[in-house]
Amino acid sequence: MDLTKRQKRIVDLTRQQSPMTSEQISQSLKIGVTTIRSDLRLLTAVGILNSRPKVGYEYAGQQDPQLDFAKLYETEISQILKTPAFVKPNTSLQECVNMLFLKDAGSLYVVDETDNLLGLISRKDLLAVTVNNTDTDSMVASMVMTRMPNLITVTTEMTILEVGMLLLKHEVDSLPVVDKKNPREVVGKITKNRIFQYFVEIGKEQK
Repeated sequence: MDLTKRQKRIVDLTRQQSPMTSEQISQSLKIGVTTIRSDLRLLTAVGILNSRPKVGYEYAGQQDPQLDFAKLYETEISQILKTPAFVKPNTSLQECVNMLFLKDAGSLYVVDETDNLLGLISRKDLLAVTVNNTDTDSMVASMVMTRMPNLITVTTEMTILEVGMLLLKHEVDSLPVVDKKNPREVVGKITKNRIFQYFVEIGKEQK
């Protein structure tokens, strides 16, 4: 499958005039910078464009880029899951903060004694609670978590495109991945960064 029409126009622009900043490209296309940002990331990841800080985007010289979009977008997320970090409902907020930093995680999943999903605590949730509260030891995870069934969850057989659209729609950085037959059983997590990492890995294969 070929590039999209917009991506082809970006390639043509940079082929004719390089370097070009994202603002210059968006002005030429009469499209907002935020709209083309994902296109620029993809074209850079697969080696069609080079990105130079404070300079802009340059055409890298590939005349007929062949991208396997089926592989890029239709891969099931089971192939790229990350390992989640778990806490119990009675875990103190200070412990939650420590775990986020130790595990370099953006969110924590709150589970009961049988590992059933009860809720989720994001980095933003903890920041909002702790910024004006010094007594975090007196507060526990269950007091600040977003509870089931208010969580958006996904399953392993969903595609990267489907999950990516949910991440954008709900403006979150990650989603719990649960077992299809048991929606309370967490089997992993998927994040925006992990999907972008996957795109980069596919891009390297194309070079």
